[in-house]
Order: sequence, then C-alpha cells, then structure tokens
Amino acid sequence: MKDQVSRRQILKGVAAAGVLGGLSVPSAAFANGDEGNRGGSRIRWDLIELNIIGGAPEIKPGGEATARAEDDSALNLTGSGTFRPGHPRQVTGGGKWSTDNTDVGPSSGTNNTYRVTELISWHPAPGSLPPTADDDIGNREDARSGLAVLRIAYSDGLDGVLVVSCMLPVGSPHSMDEGFNATRHFVNFFHPDPPTAGNHSNRTAFHVLRHGEDD
Repeated sequence: MKDQVSRRQILKGVAAAGVLGGLSVPSAAFANGDEGNRGGSRIRWDLIELNIIGGAPEIKPGGEATARAEDDSALNLTGSGTFRPGHPRQVTGGGKWSTDNTDVGPSSGTNNTYRVTELISWHPAPGSLPPTADDDIGNREDARSGLAVLRIAYSDGLDGVLVVSCMLPVGSPHSMDEGFNATRHFVNFFHPDPPTAGNHSNRTAFHVLRHGEDD
C-alpha cells in the first residue's frame, strides 16, 4: 500500500507540474527540450493499439487509454498528433474523449473531441523498441521514449493539459510510466490505467519524423 500511495502521489505531481507550467510560466521557456532529436525535427505522438503476433509486439495507431481522478472516475481518450520542439505553436492533432466524472461532465459518445493547442514541454528519454517489434506507425529506429506536456481544448469549451509518457521496453528508466494523465478544467485525472494488449492498450508512442514526413 505504501508503494501504491507513493506512485499515486508522484503521478499527481507530474500532472500538476504540467498544469502549473502551462498556466503560470511562459511556454517558450519549457518547449525547447530537443536533445538528441535532429535539431528540431517534428515529433509524432500516438495513443496506440498493441497486439502480440507470434510472441512479437505489433504497434498500431488508433488505440485508446484511460486515466483516473481521485474518486476513481475515468477520462478516456484516443489521439495522435505532432509537435516541433522549440516551437510551441507548431502543433497538430487531438482525438476523442469521454468521462464519467460528474464534476466536469459526464459526457460520452462519438462527437466529443479535443485538439492540441500548444506544446508546453518535451523531454526525450533513453529507450528503444526490440528488434522483433512490428511498427505500423513509423520506422522502428525512430521510436522514442519521453514525456510531452501539451495544452488542449475540449469540444465543450473546457481546457486542460495532456501529459503523454512513453517508456519503451529496451533501456528506458524504470522510474518512467506508460500512458497519459490529463486535466479537465479543475479535475486532475492523474493515474493512468495499467498497460495491456489490444485496442484499449493504455500505451503510447513517440516517433521522430524524417525529412518529407514533417511538413
């Protein structure tokens, strides 16, 4: 129980740091974490679907993920997009959302969307995919571990911050987590559901886009 409490508190702190950075500090001061990423190449992020084919992982776009608030209410997201480190406004993408939280919802269905409006910070991390991985999103060698903090706008007029964390299986620090956490107005969905396999995988991926892919 002590370890569980510590993990929950750490995750709450990560999401809160993203909110504070987005609201009170100029984003240009944060959005320049470009170490080891080709001098400003655009980065693609995805909530992914993970399948195991013959014992080998198959990574596909179009997955779903869930994070939970203090009362265990859930925020469900799909999504993908791009950002360019050092250029906070050069962002694309978003996805769909639903929640059973009664303080900032509830709302479900296929018409609820969110869009990314700004990059707050990007921090690449060590890690890679195994040689057996089948990467349907990009080139396997272009996959990255890391932590991205993005400002988002929900389709019902509320705003928030999305924290996307990817821990690749080879060489990533064990202190990293996998999945997302996010805010929606005043509610902090700070606790990602555990990663699984299948469409609702609670997993993420980053890829450095090559020349010609990052227009």
